[in-house]
Amino acid sequence: MTNIATPGAASEKKGKNIFVTVGTTRFDKLVSAATSKVALEWMERQGFSSLTVQYGRGEKRRLPSSPALEIQTYDFRPSLTEDMERADLIISHAGAGTVMEALRMKKKLVVVINTDLMDNHQTELAGAMAARGHLFMVTEPRQLDEKQTWASFEDDNFVPVPHREGDPFEMSKLLDSFLGFPVPSKLD
Repeated sequence: MTNIATPGAASEKKGKNIFVTVGTTRFDKLVSAATSKVALEWMERQGFSSLTVQYGRGEKRRLPSSPALEIQTYDFRPSLTEDMERADLIISHAGAGTVMEALRMKKKLVVVINTDLMDNHQTELAGAMAARGHLFMVTEPRQLDEKQTWASFEDDNFVPVPHREGDPFEMSKLLDSFLGFPVPSKLD
């Protein structure tokens, strides 16, 4: 098992990129599932050349090696923007900030629900955005151990609906509705 953690290595190699992020929290189950043998084999078959994993407050661990993928890991950086912009696919926790940023960038986004959280508002946000076709929602990390879940992310199977531009308050209205605040107009 090898872990390539050379800063900037993923950005130098040409090809498709995957970015896995847990934000500022700990979500080891997502990191493990997104770097499993099933996951890495799917990434190789789909022509990805780099995988960048931001593991937040989680445990730094050795990841399986892959002959076709450069793998880079880190806990925190001042900004995730560069990694998100470079990514062809983002696999993320369902934090509102990450979801909003990925939608703004028009990125293909897979959101994995952290089932260990109590009072999980992330499920509601991810569910609403998935229902609108903006992202693909995985309801628990162990689903990433299944080949058919990964097949759902393939280009022919998952083409996200771009987030509507023009109403800069659409996401705030959506969040307000989940938090129980009055929403002045219809969301759709």
